[in-house]
Amino acid sequence: ETLIKNILKAKRNIKTDDFYKNAHFLNLLKFSIRRRLSGEPISQIVGFKDFWNSKFYINENVLDPRPETELIVEKVLEISKENLSILDLGTGSGCLAISIALERPNFEIFASDISNDALTIAKFNSKTHKTAVTFIKSDWFSDIDRSFDVIISNPPYVSEMEYNKLPLGIRRFEPKIALHAGYKGLDCFKKIIKEFFYYLKPDGLLIMEIGYNQKKSIKDLFHFYGFKKIEIFKDLSKKYRIVCVKKDAI
Repeated sequence: ETLIKNILKAKRNIKTDDFYKNAHFLNLLKFSIRRRLSGEPISQIVGFKDFWNSKFYINENVLDPRPETELIVEKVLEISKENLSILDLGTGSGCLAISIALERPNFEIFASDISNDALTIAKFNSKTHKTAVTFIKSDWFSDIDRSFDVIISNPPYVSEMEYNKLPLGIRRFEPKIALHAGYKGLDCFKKIIKEFFYYLKPDGLLIMEIGYNQKKSIKDLFHFYGFKKIEIFKDLSKKYRIVCVKKDAI
């Protein structure tokens, strides 16, 4: 039904009989079904994915926004301050930065990514939603030259073994660089945790998505770098998903 709605560009109930009488629509549907049977995600076939309260254009250069990642948006919106500066580290499609910008247009929001292709998608989404997000090409903190009240990130955290077990559709059609993070899935976390302190303002906060089975590993990493108060929250599936650490948690 999603494929049919996309072909018709309609937001109303579809009359199936009328649809199947139209040879052009039928050929488009058959082509879309062939793509789906090859494992291609529906989001890439139709060209968008719903996240938070908006639709985001996506393609093979960015990770599909996942519902569990919305918890990062929730945690940011819980902060009571009226003016915040935020860095979305590894922004991908821009869904996090843009969703927060739409909810809090007075926030000063920056978004970075190492991928030019991803930044192109994120800038397009920002323009589509008319948000004032500043985009930076950076390999994590390498080209970041200021500090922020909040740093958010959904970094790659899939281990080598987990990546090899992912559905073929994900491995074929989503960028490995946005998923895979070394043998234990911790490579990107190590880079962020080692440096984030220097890019947070006093009382600043780091919020990151983690793998459901990484709670202990993440806590151990923070402890290694001297951070003692680590908060980890569960998603709607009751899986540990979001870690929050304040700059002064040492």
